[in-house]
Amino acid sequence: MEQVFVRAFAAHRDGRLEDAERGYRATLAADPVHVDALHMLGVLRHQKGQHAEAADLVRRAVDLRPEDAALQLNLGNALKAMGELDNAIERFRNALTLAPTFALAHYNLGNAYAAIGRHEDAMYAFEHAVRLQPGDASSHNNLGNALHALGRHAEAAESFRRALKIRPGHAGAHNNLGMALNALGDSAGAVEHFQKALRAQPRFVAAHFNLANTLDATGYHAHAVAGYEEALALQPQFPPALFGLGNALAALGRHDEAIAAYERAIGLDPKFSLAWLALGTAQHALGRHAAALRAFDEALRARPDLAAAHLNRSLTWLTLGDFRRGLPEYEWRLDPTSRDVGFSALGLPSRTSAPVPTCAQGVPRWRGEPLGERTLLIHAEQGFGDTLQFVRFVPSVIALAQAGTRIVLEVQAPLVPLIAPAAHAARITLVAQGAPRPQADLQCPLLSLPLVLGTTFDALPAPMPYLAAPTAYRRKWRGSLGGQARRKIGLAWSGRIHKHENRSMPLAALEPLFALDGIDWIVLQPQLTDAEHAALDVHPRARSIHRLGEKLADFADTAAVIERLDAVVSIDTSIAHLAGALDARLWLMLPFAADWRWFANTDASPWYPRARLVRQPRPGAWDEVVAQVASALREG
Repeated sequence: MEQVFVRAFAAHRDGRLEDAERGYRATLAADPVHVDALHMLGVLRHQKGQHAEAADLVRRAVDLRPEDAALQLNLGNALKAMGELDNAIERFRNALTLAPTFALAHYNLGNAYAAIGRHEDAMYAFEHAVRLQPGDASSHNNLGNALHALGRHAEAAESFRRALKIRPGHAGAHNNLGMALNALGDSAGAVEHFQKALRAQPRFVAAHFNLANTLDATGYHAHAVAGYEEALALQPQFPPALFGLGNALAALGRHDEAIAAYERAIGLDPKFSLAWLALGTAQHALGRHAAALRAFDEALRARPDLAAAHLNRSLTWLTLGDFRRGLPEYEWRLDPTSRDVGFSALGLPSRTSAPVPTCAQGVPRWRGEPLGERTLLIHAEQGFGDTLQFVRFVPSVIALAQAGTRIVLEVQAPLVPLIAPAAHAARITLVAQGAPRPQADLQCPLLSLPLVLGTTFDALPAPMPYLAAPTAYRRKWRGSLGGQARRKIGLAWSGRIHKHENRSMPLAALEPLFALDGIDWIVLQPQLTDAEHAALDVHPRARSIHRLGEKLADFADTAAVIERLDAVVSIDTSIAHLAGALDARLWLMLPFAADWRWFANTDASPWYPRARLVRQPRPGAWDEVVAQVASALREG
């Protein structure tokens, strides 16, 4: 019968599995304890996916020859395939006890450890495998994977490079090197290796997906769409790729298509909380607030601690003027994870992209209780416009103060000269962010004051104006803007520092305004791009467009200029809030899905009575907004 086994083994080696199985079974029929026949029949069943039968056969062989490391190894392989990872690890370790230099056992042990998340143990196992077989590309590749999982990305990249030096066409190593380079901030290098992976293996779904993710994260959204579609053509039921496709489409403003992608992802995975979140964001971007709220609710049903969903739900409620539900939920903005959701579609027109405010460490939060003889620190957060808008609530806090109460207000340094006179008059201690803070007993973020004070939509505090240019700045700017023969209108078309795609427009879109006769345009943006300067230098109406530039050293300068103007035309920036706080006449040009504080379906603002809100009739329609403002100015 030994000759039967030898012929069966040869057939197995040649890939003639049916002949091999007949020979192994014939051998066992004659000799039920033929160890090699049991072993090799088990290996064959393992190859065919019959892992339980394989484990049983190889275990019988192990029982007959327990000192054979190869049998221990293959029993471990069958157990691993069955998902019995702990038992598989035990068998791989048995193999190594019997044969410490058994490279394949080290390699398979590393794979088992990696499968259960024991990446440090996996790293040690792969290091042994690499030392024993330095020319094996797969061992270097898997060592790189373990290092990458441990956050040791530079070392991982070196392991992947070693794998590629051995086997240049190793698609998996190219893909993995791309992942490591991404983690090291080298997105261009990552793209190069994802593309090399795809040249080596065009149907490599993970490489298509990773390439698309990288392109999307680096702003190449249209190319990312194509990459996600390639991945989905190969694997249609791939929720993360559908989610990524939706994010890239949303970044391009193609929200209806994004919604369809998110809904497909959710259909495949109803508990995909980030897809529900992104769906709500896209619905909000199209003004479908009820649908947005339903999606955010579903995101929170799947993941109740998802801070970004709480935050975006609050923004939708606040957009609808629902302060009762919106303000408590808005406190989720203070949770650092509200900005950490791993995708670019968290694009509600809010300040969610701003830094998380830093609270006074260890100082208790003030929640409206009597202040007594204590010091309260009110600290600004987010952007300049937020501070200019919400500083109106500080007088309401002063009204609650008692004898011995001290109030400290911390604001951004460029706002200090503007706010200082009012703070001094109210006996508030004003400090700049970054300067030493006085000792405080209680603290409160500025944008939490409406909640603490029980503010409702119908009762916003609005003494107008609540800010004014300091006297010294008024003197500085007296007479600097020329005579009174022409109307002087301030203009801002993008943000002071961060140019948000939803709150900026191209300079060319302003041509209907520049074409108006009898107006001197005073550019209130201290910072312009080189392209904007070049365009204004050669503009046919250049003599009527006045750039103040560096003369606007801080917001007190800007306030003094605005007080000397007939009106201001602005996009949603800090300049708009400053004009509103000064009670200046204001035309505010808003995107279709505007920030929550401009609410919805109204051209008036309860914050700023002299503001007129001019909204895009559909996403991206700035030309119609500018035309409406031009028509209003033409009428006087």
